[in-house]
Amino acid sequence: MPFERKNKFVLQSVYRGVSYIMLSFGVLLYYFPTPLQFQHYVVAIFSACVFIATLCIFFLAKHKFTRRQIKQIIFVLDLSVMAAVLSAVHLSFVFSSLTLASFWYFSTTFNKVSFVGYSLGFLCAVMTFYVNSFLFFGFENYFEDTSIYLTVYSFICFCACFGVTNYFNRKELQNLIATKDYYQEQMNRYIQFSNQLSRYAPLQLWQSIMRGDTQAKIDYKRKKMTVFFSDVIGFTQLAERLIPDDLAFVLNDYLSHMAEIAKRYEGTLDKFIGDGMLIFFGDPQSQGAEADAKRCVEMAITMRQQMHVLRERWLKMGFPELHIRMGISTGYCHVGNYGSDYRMSYTLIGHDVNLAARLQAAAHPDEILIADETYRLIKDEFVCVPKEPMQLKGLSEPIQTWQIIDKYTGIRSDLQQWFDYEYKGFHLLLNLDEAQHYEYQQLLDVLEQMKQRIQTQQDLTTEQGIARLDERDEVPDSDAKLKDFESDKVRI
Repeated sequence: MPFERKNKFVLQSVYRGVSYIMLSFGVLLYYFPTPLQFQHYVVAIFSACVFIATLCIFFLAKHKFTRRQIKQIIFVLDLSVMAAVLSAVHLSFVFSSLTLASFWYFSTTFNKVSFVGYSLGFLCAVMTFYVNSFLFFGFENYFEDTSIYLTVYSFICFCACFGVTNYFNRKELQNLIATKDYYQEQMNRYIQFSNQLSRYAPLQLWQSIMRGDTQAKIDYKRKKMTVFFSDVIGFTQLAERLIPDDLAFVLNDYLSHMAEIAKRYEGTLDKFIGDGMLIFFGDPQSQGAEADAKRCVEMAITMRQQMHVLRERWLKMGFPELHIRMGISTGYCHVGNYGSDYRMSYTLIGHDVNLAARLQAAAHPDEILIADETYRLIKDEFVCVPKEPMQLKGLSEPIQTWQIIDKYTGIRSDLQQWFDYEYKGFHLLLNLDEAQHYEYQQLLDVLEQMKQRIQTQQDLTTEQGIARLDERDEVPDSDAKLKDFESDKVRI
């Protein structure tokens, strides 16, 4: 791009130099019928000086002035040359009119001049006009008719100026289109690269860096965070039984669904640790410690529900039954960039990070264990069951923990999209997000059949769980049998 700018300046300089020569020759043609004197060459000398000054300004002052300022200075010099020409030809009507039109067309095309530039240029032009008139050309014979040669020459110069300016316009337009395409291509490549690189960093961190809110430097801060750990039970043993391709399919299927859920609840996905996940809430985006904790717990419940769906699908595909366990803790942690200037990682450290990992390790299959601090923040919206204080590895004191059952539904129970109930011999998993509206009646028929089957089984069973007998199935007592035997004997 700098090479194109340099070529553009060279072309404009050549065009400006040719224009000065044409104006100077027009002045000489104006005085051609009379003997040429020294003052008739003033315009040519002045034009040459201005042209040299223009080149010097560009090469010497480009480091002190902006391109816009340089253009305005050159505009003032061009206007001064034109004023000297008009003074020399005593405002000859045809030549002056075409000169003004050519100058205006050229200046509006290539020079974006401010109001201050126009004002200064007009002032310098008036001063140049009167100085030249006073010193060299006099104040008589204004607007007089000129020779036919100068008139024809004026039209030829005007047409040449118009054609060259249009040529520059087309070249400028082509350069603008090429520049636009170039930067558009670079922007598309930049977006593609940034999208690819963003997959190796938490989404919230990448967005914060792109907005300029976060700098890629070694830095950290202390904030109250809610930390989530999860792990797949028995995945190590599963790795010994499955071939690598099947193992990779199960792992990617599980992690992709869990990562999508984390994105939905705006959790910062720190890293994958094998089949485990570390997610935290509170940085770089936070809605407050309480709201962060509630979103984290609700995310964990959704993950547990999604795991039911994945487990059923994996079983149908021939894979073993897999379960997850989750741990959540809330407290102050240090979060930020750790490592070196060459390679750094955005993560968090602190007591509650270790506590969440210990809770996850102590949880039972499909159980969500939370620390006491998290419970105090979410207890108003979630059903929690207290657990016996646990002595966790690496902690000196027993920790009070709570098990998350589900979220309080209240009057919104009829609007829940998930319904999950599991008991001995019975498991009902309803996901209305997956069911279509035309399938609702079929689901109701299935539930009605299930209800009738349970009622039939209840009618066939006593309160003690013993099957009921019909009258024909009952065995008569011994006295009745004896009376029947004696009656038969008498008849004989």
